[in-house]
Amino acid sequence: MSDKLYIKLVPNNNKTAANQPSWVAPINPKSPEGKQWRIGTKIGNAWYSQAAFDDVAEDGTPTGGINVVLTPNESKPSSGGQGNFAPQNKGFGNKPSYGNKPNYR
Repeated sequence: MSDKLYIKLVPNNNKTAANQPSWVAPINPKSPEGKQWRIGTKIGNAWYSQAAFDDVAEDGTPTGGINVVLTPNESKPSSGGQGNFAPQNKGFGNKPSYGNKPNYR
């Protein structure tokens, strides 16, 4: 086993806000049709999402550097033989469930 950890990032072509990463993991070629799951990084038995954000000085001026972030995934890889990735929530909360509210029954 190697002591090195390689993390591949590609430009985030969907970046629309300053708080979104400038660099993201590549799309997993084994994603189901219509899905754009990202390739995760496995460290030990845990899967991580990787991204990089533009570094800025205290006054907000870009420094030209990047900050790489590894975020643990809570979901586990599927058992469908595609264990080199994990579905990612991309930091968004779960959809609210309206099915149990009286006015939606």
